[in-house]
Amino acid sequence: MLGGTRFVGRHIVEECLRRGDDVTVLYRGRSPSPFAGLVRHVLTDRRAPTIEATTVLAEPWDGVIDTSAGDVDDLRPVLPLLGNVHQYILLSTCGVYRRASARHGLTERAPTIAADASHPVRASATRKLRCERYLRRRLDRINVTLLIARLGLVIGRYDDSARLAYWLEHALRGGDVLVPMDDRQPVQLIDASDVAHFLRDAVNQQLAGVVNVAGARTTARTLVDTVLTRASRAVTPFRVGEDFALTHRLQPWTEVPLWLPTSSPELALMSVNNSRAASAGLTFRPLPDSVTDALGWQALRRGWSQRWLDHAREQDLIHRWRG
Repeated sequence: MLGGTRFVGRHIVEECLRRGDDVTVLYRGRSPSPFAGLVRHVLTDRRAPTIEATTVLAEPWDGVIDTSAGDVDDLRPVLPLLGNVHQYILLSTCGVYRRASARHGLTERAPTIAADASHPVRASATRKLRCERYLRRRLDRINVTLLIARLGLVIGRYDDSARLAYWLEHALRGGDVLVPMDDRQPVQLIDASDVAHFLRDAVNQQLAGVVNVAGARTTARTLVDTVLTRASRAVTPFRVGEDFALTHRLQPWTEVPLWLPTSSPELALMSVNNSRAASAGLTFRPLPDSVTDALGWQALRRGWSQRWLDHAREQDLIHRWRG
């Protein structure tokens, strides 16, 4: 595991341990490892591997799962050091796709964004795309099976993305909640435990190529109602509608995470075709179960991001909407 101490990587390590695998985690140490005594740890900066890391990378491996490569500079020092590796799995993102509608969702063959795009919102995705292309060129030469797992929006325990957390925190606090989304807005989320189970199976299958690891589609109405009811608090949602919210200059996605107006091109990323992954064994945990787990994690963390809609302003907007 390159990385593996945070969110999705942590779920993958847990899944490997559950199956009795011998796991080695190469990590920088910025996040403390929860696997003391359970896995072999190698503390290193992947851009400047230590002597120990160099030795470990040269060992024979059934699979290398790379959760932390954010740009090609993270790959250049590592790849030449790899010895006998059967499969390399890169965690990428569905954000690499162009924001264009597709009748049956964005498939693995959908056009990708320009690799040199400078759009600030998509900068991370463009760097991941460069990683994908670099690995294709390098690993093909040494006959290593490459799987590029393009992840959709992932939720679950250990989530530090602050996307679903906005709604989880609202549910835990109770009270009045402003909901600007259209009830029918598509939402596509996948539980991190489903991702981990699928990727561990992919090692056994020696799955190769590109695969969209995205969840089942639901609606904003279903998601918000599930979160608010699962918390068992007294919560009253006020569905003000996106026209009201936009008129009052609410910022979609940043102030109110997971809200995408009907005109947003980003909605294309809520319609990702996951049929290849499903055919290869990807299963989907029921949304209520995922939400319950996420609520338990949020209850331990608690907190309100400075980017999110201020509580006083939210209550003022609800008051205005009620007239």
